[in-house]
Amino acid sequence: MNSSPKTLHIVLNGVTEDSRVLKCAWSLSNAGWEVVVAGATPFGHCDELGIAYARILRLPLKIVITQKQVPPILRMLIKGETTEWLINGSLRRLRRYRRRLYEKIGIKSEVVVPNLNRAVKAITPVALALQPDVVHAHDYTALPVAGAIVEMLRAKGKNAKLIYDAHEYVPGVAHLTKPMATLYTKIERKYCKSAAAVLSVSDPMNDLLMDQLQITQRPTIVANDPLVDGQERSQRNLRSDIGIDADVPLMVYSGAVAPQRGIQTALAALRDMPGVHLVLIANPKNKSVIDLVESAPDLVDRFHVVPYVPNSELVSYLTAADIGLIPILHRLNHEISLITKFGEYMQARLPILVSDVKTMSAEVKKLGNGEVFVAEDVSDFVRAARLVLANPEKYRLAYTADVLAERSWERQAEVLLSVYNQIADASPIARKHLPFVVAEPKPIAEENSDK
Repeated sequence: MNSSPKTLHIVLNGVTEDSRVLKCAWSLSNAGWEVVVAGATPFGHCDELGIAYARILRLPLKIVITQKQVPPILRMLIKGETTEWLINGSLRRLRRYRRRLYEKIGIKSEVVVPNLNRAVKAITPVALALQPDVVHAHDYTALPVAGAIVEMLRAKGKNAKLIYDAHEYVPGVAHLTKPMATLYTKIERKYCKSAAAVLSVSDPMNDLLMDQLQITQRPTIVANDPLVDGQERSQRNLRSDIGIDADVPLMVYSGAVAPQRGIQTALAALRDMPGVHLVLIANPKNKSVIDLVESAPDLVDRFHVVPYVPNSELVSYLTAADIGLIPILHRLNHEISLITKFGEYMQARLPILVSDVKTMSAEVKKLGNGEVFVAEDVSDFVRAARLVLANPEKYRLAYTADVLAERSWERQAEVLLSVYNQIADASPIARKHLPFVVAEPKPIAEENSDK
């Protein structure tokens, strides 16, 4: 086969915030695959960026709608909100309002995959130009699009293989209505019958996926672990950014913030932990972050928010803390995953304080790299945090070279590349290894997005 096999990755987000997609593109392109990622533009225009040898095209896969475009009757239901309805979750709310309206006036709304035709139309020229050997669907939202693209390519004589990368367990996705979850489940089962490979992130997730997808072969685990060789020394220092000395006890939470992430438990516990500081590495403009800050004016001196650092610098940045927090609430998808930050905290050699969600609490107890507390229980959080802060080095001893090597993206990338080469019968020639750096985006004309 051609020594430069090709793969098209499809994801319905802005890509730059999705470390898994970036790491897949980085590893495969360095290993000799020609990689194109089709993501969704968060703007009113298309753009192109890249990582290593991979191209990232952000295309009009999702509708961008502003407040002025919302029908008047829905604007009445929204009660005067003035923020723009962009793709970062607002359309989901718009559809919910519309569904409620239809229910009130007795109209039965059809359950369809959002943006399917639009996304397929936008990606088709890219797929025809690339002629990929493998089409990789990132998450259940991208699977209908990727499946349609594969069918189109096969109809035109290109025997493209489909990989379904199950990031989440659909019945456990809280924001999906029952009809939507049923629809996505039907689509998952349809395309998994013909998929060349199914990937997942953990064994507990596989236990559920076997029945969910109605498959007989267990999905291949490619955990979303952090880079090791691709890590870079951070240009920033966490303690300097928040103005505290090296001996001040510091708990850190890194990543997306929402009520189900449980930060409110840690914030409440801070009141019973004098002298201890808590910092979020998050988007300061996130509504949940703003709500947390406004809820604790008495903690303004010990509760901090700092913006994200580049993914390649995150592990280095985290090392200044004393505890890495995962205070998430009990939700089905939380129970079955070792989430990204778990591995990032490990590579930063931070003791981990995790709620008693099934998979991660079991891992902490097995490794001895932290403590477990009862989710949403403030007093139990305080108990566990004090144990860690009393002797953090005890927990850091768990991080042997073998343990850290096992929890690295480089180890996972070996599995990913093996799956790719096997299903495509490929023997790519590895290129000079380029660093994990995302190039600056450049606008592209929508009609030229396939070039």
